[in-house]
Amino acid sequence: MDLKYTDILLDLDDTLIDTVENTRLTLVELYDEYHFSNYFPSFDDFYTIYYVNVSRLWELYGRGQITKAMLHRERFIAPLNAVEEISDEQALAINDEFIKRVMKKGTLIAGAKELLDYLKSRYSLHILSNGFTEMQHVKIESAGLTGYFDKIILSDEVGVNKPHPDLFSFALKKIGADRDRIIMIGDNLFTDIGGAYNSGIDQIWYNPGHKPIQDFRPTYVVDKLSGIEGIL
Repeated sequence: MDLKYTDILLDLDDTLIDTVENTRLTLVELYDEYHFSNYFPSFDDFYTIYYVNVSRLWELYGRGQITKAMLHRERFIAPLNAVEEISDEQALAINDEFIKRVMKKGTLIAGAKELLDYLKSRYSLHILSNGFTEMQHVKIESAGLTGYFDKIILSDEVGVNKPHPDLFSFALKKIGADRDRIIMIGDNLFTDIGGAYNSGIDQIWYNPGHKPIQDFRPTYVVDKLSGIEGIL
C-alpha cells in the first residue's frame, strides 16, 4: 500500500497520556495530605485556581515568555499565595512532590494504545513534546508506551518550544523525513497544530472539546483518537 506519509509526529500530553486526569488524581492526593481543605472551600475550588494558573504558565512557556524554572516556581506559589500558613519554600516542596507523583500516573487518553498499535505497523512514530526531559521518559514508561517510538524529541533538550519553526525543522532533520511525508497529531491548536501548519507540515487536530477553529483550518480534525484510523 502506497501511504502518503512515512512518519508521524505525536504530541504526548493530553494527546496520548491523559495529563489532565493524572494531574487531577495527584492534586486530590496533595489536597488531602496537606490539608488544603483548611484553606479552600472544596477541592473543586482549589483545582479551578490551580488549573487556570498552570494553563497560563504553559501558554507563556510555549511562547518563550517564561523559563522552565519560572514555570516550576509559580505552579504552586501562585495558587497558594493567599494562604499565609504556606511559605514559598513549602509551595516549592509541594511542587517537587507533585512532579514525583504525577509522572508515575499512567492514565491514557481513550483509544491511545489502540491507535499506536494501528499506526506502528504502518509508520515511524516520534514524540514531539514541550514537556520536560526529567519527566517525559518516566511518563512514557509509566503509561506503558515504551517501544512505540523511534525518536523522542523534547523541546527542553533542543532549546526552543513548539510552535517555534526551529523545533519542527530540528525534528525533520533528526527523523530524516521530507516535510510533505510527515504529519503532526496533537491536541493544542497553538503549539502542535499551528506550529506544524506554519512549518508546512500536515496536521491532525485532536479536538475532543470541539473548540472553535481559529485563523487557519487544520488539515484534519477528529474528536476521538479512533477517528485517526480513518485518515491514516
